[in-house]
Amino acid sequence: MLCPHGDPAAFHPWGRLEHLAMSEPRCTIDDCDRAHYARGWCGMHYKRWLRTGSPIRGASPSSCAVDDCHRQAKSRGWCHAHYQRWRQNGDVRAHVPLRAGGPCSVDGCDRQRYARALCNTHYRRLLATGDARPEEPIRIVTGEGTLSHGYWKVPVPAAERWLVGGEAHALEHRLVMACTLGRALRDDEVVHHINGDRTDNRPTNLELWSTAHPRGQRVGDKVAFALHILRRYAPELLGEQPSDP
Repeated sequence: MLCPHGDPAAFHPWGRLEHLAMSEPRCTIDDCDRAHYARGWCGMHYKRWLRTGSPIRGASPSSCAVDDCHRQAKSRGWCHAHYQRWRQNGDVRAHVPLRAGGPCSVDGCDRQRYARALCNTHYRRLLATGDARPEEPIRIVTGEGTLSHGYWKVPVPAAERWLVGGEAHALEHRLVMACTLGRALRDDEVVHHINGDRTDNRPTNLELWSTAHPRGQRVGDKVAFALHILRRYAPELLGEQPSDP
């Protein structure tokens, strides 16, 4: 039996599949014979472009594909900032300028901008109190110690360890307050940072707070608790020896 139109591939099912496969678009990358997937590339080269901004291994565009953006391309041919815009909004919004870099807008502060034209410290102050307080100096970290949940933790000299239960390392704000009071802090006492900056542990920026409260709400309970607080703190505030632990 003759094949229709004289084409053997049009008659034999396997031959037709092979013919169709050979006629499918192929990847446009040199030496790649995989089937086309998207943007003229096979699936492997397309996914590499998604990750790196270029379908070629080891090669990536030097700058963002957005006009007038000279930042380094990171993914899909865009810089990190434009890529994040695309992820969040589905559009790189090329007409909207990116956040400007440079130093903090506070006079005399040479730290890098973080948000609202302010460095991280002045921005955190603004969030905490509504004022960046540019007149207050920023605490310079000397490198001794580590950050722990936003608080500065420091080594404690052997002579002062009795103030922190014998610990070799302690949160600096609690150590400073203990040194100021001349006694260890109680379990129901916390140290509050007045300006909201947890690393600013100057004594003038610290306040002693108490979390203790009466278990009941009867008048007698409140009066008893008030007397307890007076016995505990009044002598200390007056420079006398406290009579109640």
